[in-house]
Amino acid sequence: MGDFKFDFSVSPEDENDNEASLSDGAEDGGKGSVPCAKNSPGKLELRPAKEVFVDRAENDPEVFDHKAVVSVECGPFHISYLSPECVEQSVKECASVGLSAVKEALSDHSDLVPCVYEGGLKVWECSLDLVTFLEEESIPLSNQFVLELGCGAGLPGIYAMKKGARVHFQDYNEEVVELMTIPNVLLNSAQGLPGNQCRFFAGDWSYVQDLLEKEAIQYDVILTSETIYNVDSQPRLYQTIKALLKSSGTVFIAAKTHYFGVGGGTRQFEEYVRGLQEFDIECRKAICQGVQREILRMKFKKGR
Repeated sequence: MGDFKFDFSVSPEDENDNEASLSDGAEDGGKGSVPCAKNSPGKLELRPAKEVFVDRAENDPEVFDHKAVVSVECGPFHISYLSPECVEQSVKECASVGLSAVKEALSDHSDLVPCVYEGGLKVWECSLDLVTFLEEESIPLSNQFVLELGCGAGLPGIYAMKKGARVHFQDYNEEVVELMTIPNVLLNSAQGLPGNQCRFFAGDWSYVQDLLEKEAIQYDVILTSETIYNVDSQPRLYQTIKALLKSSGTVFIAAKTHYFGVGGGTRQFEEYVRGLQEFDIECRKAICQGVQREILRMKFKKGR
């Protein structure tokens, strides 16, 4: 296993901004919640699923040179991603009507507007925890079929890609996939994306599940970080994992131990999963610096 370290290669001003984004909302759990149901009358409507395709003309890595790029070193791998602050500023300045929901959330200084904008332009600390864990534990990813749910910047999925996995990325917001996930993947693909190594999907988990089930797709590994904060959305996340994970597959979940004022967290999610008696779930790593965070592992119970 190679040595692990973070190397944030940005200017001092950008570095300070980035550190703020990684810990933003730590005191209140980082994310808030408003319940929403699957397109029921009088409820907030969940976004339908769609596959997002790479527009190479608009996503040539060369066009990113003018933006601040954050650098992460993970063992022998170098991972780059666009500065969230730069992307957010570009969104605020963009005249596209299609970005209205995200622009409104950013203008209101909101990291999350449930069922509208799910915080995907931030780089949440648990995603970095998950990358660290995968490297430290030498989790086998070569030739594996991997799904990152709620990917945002996509760092765990990009790490898996660099380890030789075939990776699908999903985020609630199509805008996040287009402006953050795809550019970050291309930044880390010196030779371009070979064949069908990566695909990208947007929309609510339940609808993405429906879309992928039509192709009879199942995954060896599912990665997700900062997605269990909202107790009301956990059943949809759970059912998506259950439907799309191979019987021998593994799920790694990075999250805070408790999201204050929301009710979610690793202890609560463990109890929820155990109550359904379909998965074994355990804590594989606890991070005690700052707000307490953990990495959970889920696998189907033997003989199911």
